[in-house]
Amino acid sequence: MAAMPTQQIGPNGPEVSRIALGCMGLAGTWNPSEVGPENVKRAIATFETALDSGITIYDHADIYGGTACESIFKDCLAAIPGSREKIYIATKCGIGGGMYNLTSDYIKQAVERSLKRLGVEYVDLYQMHRPDPLAHPKDTASALRDLVKRGLVRQVGVSNYYPEQVRALQTYLEDIPIASNQISISLTRLDPIYEGWDGRDGTLDQCMALGMTPLAYSPLGGGWLSGRREVRADRPRLALILDELRNQAEKHEATVGQTAVAWLLAHPSGIIPLIGSNNPEHVREGAAAANINLSREDWYKLWTVAWGRAGVP
Repeated sequence: MAAMPTQQIGPNGPEVSRIALGCMGLAGTWNPSEVGPENVKRAIATFETALDSGITIYDHADIYGGTACESIFKDCLAAIPGSREKIYIATKCGIGGGMYNLTSDYIKQAVERSLKRLGVEYVDLYQMHRPDPLAHPKDTASALRDLVKRGLVRQVGVSNYYPEQVRALQTYLEDIPIASNQISISLTRLDPIYEGWDGRDGTLDQCMALGMTPLAYSPLGGGWLSGRREVRADRPRLALILDELRNQAEKHEATVGQTAVAWLLAHPSGIIPLIGSNNPEHVREGAAAANINLSREDWYKLWTVAWGRAGVP
């Protein structure tokens, strides 16, 4: 396997792999009481495969697996001594009890809980999971500045934020740059690419302007772009996207899923797709997408089909 390419994360962050492991399903359950030896064994096997594939960024959230995914990652780190120093750990907070909460007190308590579950002294990237309409960005920023100052958090990120929400938080973070914005983007969700066109929001434009790294969750459109599911008759556009992905997959000697991920990697904003799986084979397959290079013509063919109109938008 070719070496995993890397890129800088954020305007002044370290080099990380161009593919990340999304750890939402790492525990194999959303009920912590169900985690047993087999869950731990599979999580460790997935982690080992990711490391062997060159993946250095691991994305968590305190709610994943009902907290079990952070906890089981502690077992992964213990199983491979020295691995903590070689990787970049990201996690998120702000969802719980049926509501969002990005108040200063909540954030400070949440990071302490995550650190304990993960068994680490700091996280490389701490992300606000979703915007909280009842939290003033000044209050959110005060907690994040404190966490960075104390060394519990090295970089700050957001998730599911629109450009104006990013701008508001950045205003109060002052000299601490927002390193990333984790968003849903794929050939089935094009909204972040352009602003003002059929509801598109300009997220990727802002990322390029500010040096933020887009982290792409659901890069396979909820699994539909893997090519492993039967497409229903009521989804004709998806069928067309998959047809073009198969054409290009054959051209590049790749899988359909790898080609869909490679389409994201080709964007100049430096998207890092999150491969969300606890299946070692799928992780290995996803990691290999980092070495597929689509031409401009290839990229536009897929975009045009995904857009669903004749010619480019």
